[in-house]
Amino acid sequence: MNTNRTVNRTPRCQAIPWIVLGLVLAAFGCADLSLEESYEAEYSVGKGDSTKQEESPGLEPLLPDFDPSTCSYDKEDPFEPRARFTKGPWIGECLDTKTRRPVKVLGAPDEFSNVLELANVFHDHGYWYATIPVEEVQEVYFQLEYFPAAVPAGHTQIRLTFNKPVNLRGQSQWNYGKEVAIYNLVMSIEAVPRLGDKYDLVKGMQDHFGLAYRVTSLAARYDSMITQQGHHVEQWPLELTEREKAELLVAYAYESEALGLKDTYHTLFRNCTNELIKAIDAVVEYTVGENIKKFLTKITEFYPNAIRAALIARGLLPLDQSTDWYPLEEDPTFH
Repeated sequence: MNTNRTVNRTPRCQAIPWIVLGLVLAAFGCADLSLEESYEAEYSVGKGDSTKQEESPGLEPLLPDFDPSTCSYDKEDPFEPRARFTKGPWIGECLDTKTRRPVKVLGAPDEFSNVLELANVFHDHGYWYATIPVEEVQEVYFQLEYFPAAVPAGHTQIRLTFNKPVNLRGQSQWNYGKEVAIYNLVMSIEAVPRLGDKYDLVKGMQDHFGLAYRVTSLAARYDSMITQQGHHVEQWPLELTEREKAELLVAYAYESEALGLKDTYHTLFRNCTNELIKAIDAVVEYTVGENIKKFLTKITEFYPNAIRAALIARGLLPLDQSTDWYPLEEDPTFH
C-alpha cells in the first residue's frame, strides 16, 4: 500500500493522550440517538445553501397517499425503494422511505468527466437527481450533533463543500422539473423505521429498523438539527488529500446503492458513527503508525461523542484541534 500522503499530518509523538482520551470518552456510554426526533418530514429548507438557493414557500407540499400494497409514496418515481423488512420482527412490512432512502448511482466519474450523477438525494421537500463535480470538493467536515440527555449522546455525519455548484433536478412528483444549485452535501447514515414507528435505543438492537446511507443537502439537515430541534452541531475539517476528497462520496454512493435497505440498523454495531468510519476507511490510505492507533481506538468508533479519538488516531484531525471551526449554527460559510 502506498502511504505517501500529500497532506501534512500533525506529528504523532504524543501517543498517550489520545489513548487516554478514547478510554475516558468511551466510559460515558454508547448511545446513538440520531433519530430521537420524530419521523416527520424534513420539510423546511432552513438556512439557504447559497445565494443561488431557491426559496422554499415554507409549506408542506401535497404528498401522495402512502400505498401499503406497494410500499410507495410516489408511483411515478422510478427510484423509490418500495422496500420491505427481510428480517427481524417486521418481516414483510413496509419501510418508511418518505425522507430516508439510499442513493442510486446513475453515472460515475471517468477519464472524460469528473461528474457523479445520483438519484434519491434529499432536499427541500423531496428527492432530486444530482450532478456532482467530485473533483471540486473544497472541504470535508466531520459533524457531531449533540442531543440533550443524561448520558451524552449524538449523531454524526459528513459535510462536503464544493467550489462549483451541485446541480439538482426534481425527481419527485412535487418537485419535478425544478432545478436548483447548491454548494453543500451531507453523508448521513440513519435508521429507517417501519411506517408509523419511532426510534428506540433498545429496539435498535433488535432488527427493528432498516439502515440507509443517505445523501442530503446541508439545508435539509440544518433544518432538522438546528431549526426544528435547536441542537448544537460541532464540525471539524478533516485532513484529506485531494484524491481522498474526490473519492469519498463516490465510494459512499456505491456502498449506499449496494446495501440498499437490506441491512438492519444496530445501536452499537451498525450505527451512524461506525458505518461512517467504514466509509472514510474505504478511501483513506493510512501509515503503519496510523493503522496501529486505529486498532487501539476501535472501541470509540461506535459512540458518536467519543469519535474524535478515532479521527485523531487516523491522522485526520490534529490532536490539539477541538472546535477550531465555527459550530454549524454560527458558520458564516453557510448562509
